[in-house]
Amino acid sequence: MYKIFLNLSSEESKIVEVALGEMEQTHWTIEKTDTQCQLCGYFDGDFQNSWENLQKQIPLLVDRVPICEMLKDIDWQNEYKKYLQPFNIGPLHIVPVWERKQYLVPENQLAVYLDAEMAFGTGAHETTKLCLARIVEYRNLFSKDLFLKEVIDVGCGSGILSIAAAKLGFKTVYGFDIDPDAVRISEKNAAENGVPSIKFEVAGINEGILGRRADLIVANVLAPVLIAHASLLVNTVKKYGALSLGGILTEEVESVKAIFIPLVEHHWDSFFTNAKSLGQWAEIAYVRT
Repeated sequence: MYKIFLNLSSEESKIVEVALGEMEQTHWTIEKTDTQCQLCGYFDGDFQNSWENLQKQIPLLVDRVPICEMLKDIDWQNEYKKYLQPFNIGPLHIVPVWERKQYLVPENQLAVYLDAEMAFGTGAHETTKLCLARIVEYRNLFSKDLFLKEVIDVGCGSGILSIAAAKLGFKTVYGFDIDPDAVRISEKNAAENGVPSIKFEVAGINEGILGRRADLIVANVLAPVLIAHASLLVNTVKKYGALSLGGILTEEVESVKAIFIPLVEHHWDSFFTNAKSLGQWAEIAYVRT
């Protein structure tokens, strides 16, 4: 296994992270610690074509030369695991599967055991945490009839949001992703958590939600993708339901609102909205009343 990496400034990492999301890359990711940001890829063999394709799509990488480091199997495991640490959002605890036996879940609280592998959605990303918090908030808001509520997870990644919703008591949960590996990993994580009834499919947004309706739509993708499918997302929310939009940079919040507010005003009788931010990322919720 080879680790291919390039050190980036914080500003560069923000640009590259957005670009990767828009391209739905599976081999490349941004890894952050307290002291550095790296663009990283993990390959069993030749990486040159993948790197050259990346340079063509992200101009700031042109003329940059990455470092190639051979990893032993055990090094690869540790490299991956150090970015996954347990944390909680209210009563919901996100726990790596390899810490399942050691981690003590407090009484009357819930755990999502997760192995993201190469899928987006480790829980460490700010947008995932914001969307998890919104799911918990919505559960509390509609706790009396939660057993009737349906959820759609747009771009399910590792399945973390779908599994959290199922654990919190939503009636039915459906997740989809354009990446077949993400769907495979989501199904594996759902089985690990004892919620195999969640339905996951390989699909884009049009195929995934066209003709469906749900009480809670969680779309943790990116602002350009949200804007491109705004009308479809708004029209999928049931009366008294909610739409949670993640993957939005804080400087993109107003441009996203400018698209969604007129649609919500046109299609819904009434609503309320608020936005939350964590670091450089934001989430916007629209609740239909």
